[in-house]
Amino acid sequence: MARFWRLRGAKFGAYAFVGFFLIGAYAPFIASETAMVWHDQNGWRFPLLIDLFNAWTYAKPHDLLFNLVALLMPPLLLMGWLLRRRWAYGRRLSIGVSIVVAAWILAQIPLPNHGRTGEWRALWDKRQLGQSTFSDWRAAEAVTPGRVSAWFPLIPHRHDATYAGAVLNAPGSINRDTGRRFVLGTDSAGHDVAARMLFGARVSLTIGLVATGLSLLIGVMIGAASGYLGGKIDLVLQRLVEIMMCFPTFILILTVVAMTSRDIFIIMLVIGLTGWADIARLVRGEFLGHAQADYVAAAQSLGVPRWRIMFRHILPNVLTPLIITATFGIAGAVFSESALSFIGLGDPNAATWGGLLEQGRQNIRYAWLIYVPGLAVFALITVLNLIGNGLREALDPKADF
Repeated sequence: MARFWRLRGAKFGAYAFVGFFLIGAYAPFIASETAMVWHDQNGWRFPLLIDLFNAWTYAKPHDLLFNLVALLMPPLLLMGWLLRRRWAYGRRLSIGVSIVVAAWILAQIPLPNHGRTGEWRALWDKRQLGQSTFSDWRAAEAVTPGRVSAWFPLIPHRHDATYAGAVLNAPGSINRDTGRRFVLGTDSAGHDVAARMLFGARVSLTIGLVATGLSLLIGVMIGAASGYLGGKIDLVLQRLVEIMMCFPTFILILTVVAMTSRDIFIIMLVIGLTGWADIARLVRGEFLGHAQADYVAAAQSLGVPRWRIMFRHILPNVLTPLIITATFGIAGAVFSESALSFIGLGDPNAATWGGLLEQGRQNIRYAWLIYVPGLAVFALITVLNLIGNGLREALDPKADF
């Protein structure tokens, strides 16, 4: 990886991608109506931390995952730094990811509610927070000035809330409900564009990672079986790959999405299920080259099962082109979702950059609905392409540094 970090474009891309990820993870701490700290006659409260597990506010599972990452990242980074001399980087990373995934699963499992006998509730559930919003604080200040203290995020607006009289307001206009400004204006439904942009980073990253992960899984399974087993299996699987490659991918995605639900997870599934053909061809070629290697012949002579040879011995040796392909695949998935939303086939309930672009297409005079999300999509795809190009150059054994 030292060769990767010597490339300026790759280094910039890596840092910028981390920035996009941090924006998505800590979006609730930047844009939210809920107070981070609230103090009144009843003492101190931290409503925003409780709201992170509120299914009313964060109804999608990927929002819960990002919220957990935001909470667990500081202690996990500290633990990784303290254990840097005992554990390798790969082990620390795998343990950290396992902790986050385990917490995400446990937060969705109903457990007995100690407050009410016979009632089961999960940590991630619909709950009422009481007084905690910016409007609550203004009302309390009007009745008892100076008796209630509250600290709010920089943008005290929810990404999914619509505000009265705030339809297509220009950047810098004032929200008459809260008295605070809409930094990037509002859309045609009265949403705060800045808040939608922050939470749109979550959607774009989730779609890119989930869809590309699904494509990799299918492509690796088909390509590995085709390249290693050969014969009739290879013949049948390659005909299937050729059939998939005959259809223009985006047209196929359009057709499937138009026939099914426009839910964001259906879109992820469709993009993942239609993007595996090129990966399968790549993996097949790599497996054909490694299947005749001496280490494979040695494993076969020892009676190692085929599946173990394929995924334990050969697959680790073909990860380099897969990692590079996955990086470009994430960029392609982000672009596909933005294009779907732009033509009106995205999830209308999700805060997506493509959805804002679609509103800009319908309201072309309101430039902030075009340039702000358009530049965000362009920046993220450019960053991913920089990382992909950097990996390709760094992992090329013939590259001259």
